[in-house]
Amino acid sequence: MALANRKIGYDEVKPRDLHFDMTNVPKYWMNNDPWSTHWWNALLAAVPDGERWVMQCVRKNLVKLSDEKVRKAGIDFIKQEHYHAREHDIMNQAVMAHGVPVDKVEAAFKRMRGFLQKILSEDMQLSTMAAGEHFTGTISAVFVDNPEIFKDFDPALGAMIAWHMIEETEHKSVSFDVYQDAVDSYPKRIAGMVLMTGIFVAISEYQRLVLVAKDGQLFNWRSAIKGLKFQFTRPGFMRLLVKHYLPYYSPNFHPWDHDNRAQLRAWKDTFEATGDTMKAYKAFIGEGPVSKLQSAA
Repeated sequence: MALANRKIGYDEVKPRDLHFDMTNVPKYWMNNDPWSTHWWNALLAAVPDGERWVMQCVRKNLVKLSDEKVRKAGIDFIKQEHYHAREHDIMNQAVMAHGVPVDKVEAAFKRMRGFLQKILSEDMQLSTMAAGEHFTGTISAVFVDNPEIFKDFDPALGAMIAWHMIEETEHKSVSFDVYQDAVDSYPKRIAGMVLMTGIFVAISEYQRLVLVAKDGQLFNWRSAIKGLKFQFTRPGFMRLLVKHYLPYYSPNFHPWDHDNRAQLRAWKDTFEATGDTMKAYKAFIGEGPVSKLQSAA
């Protein structure tokens, strides 16, 4: 199945140089809730440096590839990640304007990344980045399969994150296929995932607590319960994430085993018809008219 599914998706990878106005994003931009917002703040704070690390890893390995389709997809992937990093830099600045020290979270990630680059081989760095892209692909899959989750987001920031999730889905197989072509070691692939899982938990849980404490919300039990419900019960984001996370451990896994291209159509067709990211976002979450292209589909 993996060999067949790797043919899926390469034509989907389309870099879009988009800019988002995040100057008026509220402090608690998810559901007006500190704990929920800071969980996302902690995760997304590391995105700019993480995107640049994965770009570096993929770029170094392009010369090892014999499959021209993978090479072209890798180049487009790098362009997409460049734009994502830039817009998340702007998001971090918007969050910091409210006094939320996401720069400290990013700095901690940079220190960890620098340490790992010193001790890991290039193969293991690529494996870790393929695992990291699987995490972004699984997070994106939860959103793509359950776009109503976006309704709890501030629309300006939701529109940016939706674009990011759409493109993460488009290129979800690229770093995996680059790894498979350049290294092709199952034990190293699993080792990279174990390492990335630890990084994910450290950022999403520990750094969220740091941000909540810095914000004076550590003992806001009502918010804590609300945030934990979002993660584990309603809608249960982490529970939904696990079902996409676990297949990575199969020797025959490929990211396009879960083919969710159809769920991208409302956003992509509306954006292609209008060039308007907010209209595309509203069509995606079911709050606005879809494009004529989507209606005719």
